[in-house]
Amino acid sequence: MKKKNKLIKIVYIQAIILIFAALTSTLLSCGAVTNENPVRTTVEKGTEVIVEITEGSNLTQIANLLEKKGVVDNAFTFRLYVQQQGKEKNLLPGSYKLLTGSGYEDVLEIITAGEKQIIYKLMIPEGFTLNQIKQRILSAIPFIEERELEEAFNINNLSGYDFIRDKDSLEGFLFPKTYDVTLEYDARNILEMMLAQYQIETNSLDWSFADEKGFDHYDILKISSLIEREAYIPVERPLIAAVIYNRLKIDMPLQIDAAIRYALNKWDGIVTYDDLEIDSPYNTYKFTGLPPTPICNPGLAAIKAALEPADVQYLYYVVIDEKTHEHKFSNTFEEHVNATNQ
Repeated sequence: MKKKNKLIKIVYIQAIILIFAALTSTLLSCGAVTNENPVRTTVEKGTEVIVEITEGSNLTQIANLLEKKGVVDNAFTFRLYVQQQGKEKNLLPGSYKLLTGSGYEDVLEIITAGEKQIIYKLMIPEGFTLNQIKQRILSAIPFIEERELEEAFNINNLSGYDFIRDKDSLEGFLFPKTYDVTLEYDARNILEMMLAQYQIETNSLDWSFADEKGFDHYDILKISSLIEREAYIPVERPLIAAVIYNRLKIDMPLQIDAAIRYALNKWDGIVTYDDLEIDSPYNTYKFTGLPPTPICNPGLAAIKAALEPADVQYLYYVVIDEKTHEHKFSNTFEEHVNATNQ
């Protein structure tokens, strides 16, 4: 009797195993564990997410995390797929950049290959203002928070850079370039990287012209920012630089629209007569001399133009081609009026 019960028990266990195997086979054959499953989450497919797999995480924990992030559609079937591939012991800890709605094969290939350094590209164009740079960082670097960034942009929180000492703003000092940002960076690291780049780029320049004319480095940076925003055609940079210096020499208002735009934060549309009435130290129609700070963060070409202006007597320029932004340069007001009316 005991022998018969034992036999029945063995048969029962074998039946359970066969049923589970059949269920697994059915799931696999029906496409439940495939590379083309739809995402059953509210996350849009193809969205980039960071998945942190910690040391000691098992397959169940990893599968649940991937489902929570929307990378895989179903934790249970992903686990079955991994087990089917014999990769359960090959999942490696690390930070992974994955896409929501990914196929199981793609996910498994990544998390068994090991952690690769995740790099975000931060592209800062020439002529961006501080506000534009803030928005670019927030949009390009998903792990940087706005409050953290605002704190980093406080110039009083930065030290070790003599060229920003006694300055009220970082405007002009964040060098435009494409930077590589990794997960180890915080907001302050990003700004320090840009400040260091400014120092590298400007240290090798010839500052003799500025020294001879009595302009300090900050004056040159202000002039460079005006050139950056006014010149669209590279050959015109030294010509616009010359106009600025010629006007400063005779204490003539610079009358640069870009400075008005900076004061108004108005970078599109035309500058109106009402705009010219703004009571601001950046109103270079009302006040002579340079604005109190740069009006943007200029690139190297604009800085070089400020240090090497053209040897011309121009005092005026006006746009003569709205598509190319080509300017007509003039020595006298009469010539300027004629160029404006053409």
